[in-house]
Formats: sequence, C-alpha cells, structure tokens
Amino acid sequence: MAIAFTKLLEKISRSENLVDEESSQAIRFILNGEVSNEEIAAFLMGMRMKGQTISELTAFVQEMRSAAIPVEVNTEKAVDLCGTGGDRSGTFNISTAAMFVVAGAGIPVLKHGNRSVSSKSGSYDVLETLGAEPNLQKKQVEALFTETGMAFMFAPNFHPALRFVMPARRALKIRTFFNMLGPMLNPAGVKNQLIGTFSADAAKKMIHILANLQTKNAYTLHSEDGLDEISLSAYTNIFELKDSLSSESVRFNPETLGYNKVNITELYGGDAEQNARIIENIMHGKATKPQRDIVELNAAFAIHLTGIARDLDDAVKKAAKSIDSGEAAKKMNLFVKESQKIAKMVND
Repeated sequence: MAIAFTKLLEKISRSENLVDEESSQAIRFILNGEVSNEEIAAFLMGMRMKGQTISELTAFVQEMRSAAIPVEVNTEKAVDLCGTGGDRSGTFNISTAAMFVVAGAGIPVLKHGNRSVSSKSGSYDVLETLGAEPNLQKKQVEALFTETGMAFMFAPNFHPALRFVMPARRALKIRTFFNMLGPMLNPAGVKNQLIGTFSADAAKKMIHILANLQTKNAYTLHSEDGLDEISLSAYTNIFELKDSLSSESVRFNPETLGYNKVNITELYGGDAEQNARIIENIMHGKATKPQRDIVELNAAFAIHLTGIARDLDDAVKKAAKSIDSGEAAKKMNLFVKESQKIAKMVND
C-alpha cells in the first residue's frame, strides 16, 4: 500500500492531476490510517502546490462522506448554515445566531460545526456558553432533532477517521483542502446549504462540487471585506445552485434588500462569553441594529434556499418575524433545554 501511495505522491509532485479512482484511493489510504503523518503532510502540500481540481475534490468529499457516521433523520426542507472559517475577521458567531432565526421561521436546521480553530469562538464554543450541550453522539443528535427540529453535529463525533489527518494539519499550520471540504461533510446529508468561504475562488469550487454531489439548493459565498458571511459592510460574491448551476457569482449589495451599510467594526464580537451575550441580545431585541440586521440577512438567505419564501424580500420578512415574534428566542431556549436533557438522560 505504501508503494501505491508513493506513486500518487510522485504524480502530484510532477503537477499531474489525479484521476477519480486515484483521488478516491489516496483519501481512503489517509482515512484508514494506512499512511504515515509524514506522507499525509507531503500529500497535503503536494496538492496545495499543484492546485486541486473539481473532480479531485469531489472524489475526496464522496469518500469522506462514506467514512462518516450518518445522522438518520428526515432532511426534507432542512438547511445547514456553516462556514469554512479562516476569515480572521473577529465577528461574532453570525451563522449560529441565524440558526435559531431560521428555526423560528419553521424550518428544520441540521447544523454541522466545530470548536474554534482560528477565531476566539467557534459554533461549538458559543453554543456551550449559551448553556446548550453541543457534544452529542449520533442517537442523541437524532433525538434532539426529533424533539426540536434543530441539531448541532460536532464534527469530530461524526468523522472519526479525520483523527489520522490532524497531526499533519497541525504540523503544517497552513490552509489545506480540508479547510474547504469540512462544510460539505454534513453527516445528515442535508440538501439545502448556505456556506460561507474564506475566498471567492473557494466559493466557486465548492458550488461545482456540491452540484456534482446532487445537492438540491445551495449558496456559496465570500464577502469583499473578507467575511465568510453575507456582509453588511461590503458586497458579497454569491454562487447559486438551484434549478441549474450558476457558474458566475452575483455581486450582492445588502442595500437592495433595504439594509444600511455599516462599518465592519460594528459586527465584531469577542470570546465565547461575549458572543453568547450578543446572540441572546439579538433574540430578545436588545442588540445593536447592525448585529440584528446581519443575522436577519443571513437567516433570510437560508430561508430562501428551502423554497418557502416567494423571493428574498419575503424571506427577509419571515426572518424578521421570527425575531420580533419571539419564536427565534423560543427555539434557542428549547435547544438549550432539550440538549441538556438528552445529554443527561444518556449519561445517566
């Protein structure tokens, strides 16, 4: 097996692209723990320097999905809001806050996420600080979703094979293709996804990969101020997958939906404690207008993906109603209460 992997390393060292079976074989070697940390690091660096093709990345995602522990629930109309991270912007956890707004609008949410890597607070961290129990296993997640229409799937619990990759990734300390693939590995197989990315090029590649993988509806996006969210401080380049694939991005201006442009500093957060307070303030009508607006805007795009809104203007109204009616706050409180209860019942 080492010889076969060595041949693949030799091929990418010559800047030659892998065919589909070679891509699948390479990632299987890694996920099965059959190659050394040094070989994994060489592969990651080789792919980075060569540049990854859409077909290579598609094969990687397919194999990684196959290796995941599946969450077996009804995904009809469900949506995932997540990002690649890595924008180093210092904003609060916008997509996590939007999760409750979307749920408050009556849409199931199956969010996939992790602890903080490059920021002070990842989705796991802020949910934990809000009082929720984000560290749930398969059966617990399924029970939570059945009870609340919401779930958070902590990535390490559903992708155990990725433990073989972590030593090499930590040693390299640079972005690799794994940073791009994470948001496309939702264990529940959600067909509606809103994905923020660390670059416009990543957003373009990801929409093509999602199209190859029979995703139903998706937006992939990157804002011109660097955010992996739909921004209020700059234009956002958005790729769409719906009835057909949008190969070119739309340059979205938030003012077209009635939002005022803001300074990016008005969207800054802090550690998990500070970000949790911002989310609570949004849910209870005590946040600043920019904080509320950016969550409402991102939630609107997720709502629009599912087809329950006539257009984006209608989706904005549904997101606003979710907050103003208190439904978003109710969903947040329900998620906290039920996740604690389910975790305790299993632990007992």
